[in-house]
Amino acid sequence: MTHPTETPSRALVLGGGGVTGIAWEVGVLAGLAAAGVDWSKATSVIGTSAGSFVGAAVASGYDLERLFAAQLVADENEVDAKASEATLQAWWAALEEGGEDPRKVGAAMGRISKANPEPVPAAVRRRVVASRLVTTDWPAVLKVTAIDAGTGELHLFDRHSGVALSDAVAASGAVPGVWPLEHFQGRSWVDGGMVSTTNARLAAGHDAIVILAPMPAGYGRIPGAAADAEALAENADVQLITPDEHSVEAIGPNPYDPQRRTTAAHAGRAQGEAVADQVSKLW
Repeated sequence: MTHPTETPSRALVLGGGGVTGIAWEVGVLAGLAAAGVDWSKATSVIGTSAGSFVGAAVASGYDLERLFAAQLVADENEVDAKASEATLQAWWAALEEGGEDPRKVGAAMGRISKANPEPVPAAVRRRVVASRLVTTDWPAVLKVTAIDAGTGELHLFDRHSGVALSDAVAASGAVPGVWPLEHFQGRSWVDGGMVSTTNARLAAGHDAIVILAPMPAGYGRIPGAAADAEALAENADVQLITPDEHSVEAIGPNPYDPQRRTTAAHAGRAQGEAVADQVSKLW
């Protein structure tokens, strides 16, 4: 913990959860901001998958009320997507194969993507990415996760990585069997959330940590968001926010369903307002 005279370091961790996860996170953050929580104080914003898109907005200082309003109207660039039963079975097999080793899980997920590298046309996916991003400039405090499809290693990209922001967030959200495999720096990349929906442990070393986890459960033998938060809490003040009962209902069963954006955003905002006092004290 810091001395009273020091400025505490603050990390905002934004997890994966599809298009509904984006809307829910935007709602939570907007509700908290309206209650006085200043997200510009974040010294690190760590985004995974859906969280990478939201993170780019927050870290760039984008107007959260404007972003919230955007969740309430249809976006013609969004497309209906869903993980097929075969894809879900492949994920579970990858988790069983990898066990407790995130790199083995990541490599197995990479093979799933390589077997079906373009479940939707790459041009369609790029339109989705462009419509979700509010900036193409790397914010100074933003970090984005993605997995090397060959080695299974989790990478953390930032403005010094030599990768375009649009490429990094596309890779971070490249769900195997749902969205296309991404290629840059001579490698192929898949969703950073396939080994942890939040990758919250990457925030270790910060004094205050707020974690938003639209999909908080663990994967196979990979710990979930609650376990990560508990581990971080040994050395930091931590607030984990996960969908409450109303938000779970609003999000629905398919995180990739754009028709659920409005309900997810409203439910997230209500949650943000409900936990504002707790977050304000920590932040």
